Amino acid sequence: MKKMKYILHGTLFSLCSGLIIYVFKSDSSLFINPIDLIYPTIFSLFVFILFLFIGYLVSRNLKTSGLFASILVLGLFYIWPVFLVILISYLATFLLLKFLLKKPDLIESNLILNFISIVLVCITSTLFINQMVGIPRVSRENLILPVDNYSELLLSDLERPDIYYIIMDGYGREDILLSVLGFDNSLFIDSLDEKGFFVAPASQANYPRTVFSLSSSLNMQYLDPMAQVMGNSSSWWPIADTIQHSEVRNILEDMGYKTIFFSSGWDFTDIRDGDRYEAAYPIMLKNFENPFLNFTNLNILRNMSWLGISYPSYDTHRNTILYIFSQLPNVASIPGPKFVFAHILAPHPPYVFKGSGETIDPDYPFSLIDAPKMDGDTSLSQNNYLEQLQFVNDKIMIAITGIIENSKNPPVIILQGDHGSGIFFDYNSITNSCLRERYSILNAYYLPGIDKGSIPEDISPVNSFRFIFNHYFQADFEILHDQQYFSSSKDFYQFTDISGLTGKPCGSGEN
Repeated sequence: MKKMKYILHGTLFSLCSGLIIYVFKSDSSLFINPIDLIYPTIFSLFVFILFLFIGYLVSRNLKTSGLFASILVLGLFYIWPVFLVILISYLATFLLLKFLLKKPDLIESNLILNFISIVLVCITSTLFINQMVGIPRVSRENLILPVDNYSELLLSDLERPDIYYIIMDGYGREDILLSVLGFDNSLFIDSLDEKGFFVAPASQANYPRTVFSLSSSLNMQYLDPMAQVMGNSSSWWPIADTIQHSEVRNILEDMGYKTIFFSSGWDFTDIRDGDRYEAAYPIMLKNFENPFLNFTNLNILRNMSWLGISYPSYDTHRNTILYIFSQLPNVASIPGPKFVFAHILAPHPPYVFKGSGETIDPDYPFSLIDAPKMDGDTSLSQNNYLEQLQFVNDKIMIAITGIIENSKNPPVIILQGDHGSGIFFDYNSITNSCLRERYSILNAYYLPGIDKGSIPEDISPVNSFRFIFNHYFQADFEILHDQQYFSSSKDFYQFTDISGLTGKPCGSGEN
């Protein structure tokens, strides 16, 4: 036990490494599940033990090796402001002891760091608890109503087609791309029509944010229970499970479908526990590793993606997108029936492709935030969005052609924008937003054997799977009234019905 005082500080510093970032980076508690701190913390502790062992082999002195390992952990895993506070606190205390005791030795240095590490644990734990207070303790069952009346589907001997749900994030509707952004997308829409797709000409998203849009579509319902349970909370992470273990997934798995999920690079739609996980890198880091790497000296690893680690960068983001496009046709050869879900973070920013496929890097640090003005001005954002959209057009046409050609039986394909572009959208204001731009979406269906005339022209994502289950598996799901909801960042879960506003022109500049 006497030797514990030489390694206590390093152990506590390691255990606090992830927590420091979580509590001091203000948006972490909004987007990151606290469970995601486990692996970075274990990694920090492992590195400390490794440094401790190496230091002891060299010095044969636990006092020295404990200090050595602890300082290296602080230097590698701590954000600079916290590191400097610890360093200054240590030096000030050490000099004070030197003045009082004349000859402080390594024992006093270890005791000083022990005291600082204990104080740090107390502070960060208190801050963490304060952040967690007020976040409802929820499960998917609290947030989503279970879908009934599908038990007969399990007994059906009907042919079960492969089902592809492909989300192209931020992909707007043809008429709105033309009237608001001045881009004629008819060539792409005509190509889809020639392939046999029905492109809903009046489709609108039900919600303006990906997390709500996909939670609604994959559970085939509006999110009223979520609003009631989450109340005034602004945290996103408690609702991730509504996407990852949705009612659609549960129904299809119960029917014997294999689940094939593509890594999106975004935790909410990066579903890893299906029958098959398709990822561009052998090690796909979760989103908490972004600040954990970027804000510490671990950012020296940023150019080491060749190791098979998806270090968050524009290059790995590009490779993730390209991987999905290239591999979608290949999964068609997997024996079915199968449910394939791919969330492609394009044409949504960051804008990393020109229309020709040429790669570009934004001049701001890597981020998935939908903030077009980060590009500098609205016209630049608009141009970059349209360039990336044209790139997506070319790639998705190749992918769906491959899916159809490689499928043993005609598949069902949903090609959908979770919401439209956001060049003229304000997350916190209905009146300052171009609602038509944000809510009007590409919504295309490849439904073999179904008369296109039977598909509503204004079908919205909440009804996509209700319609498919009814027509292919003889289910009896009610087709819901298509509605649109808005919520601000401040009142994240307090949805306002704006169905009557999302079709109105955005102003005199719209054609």
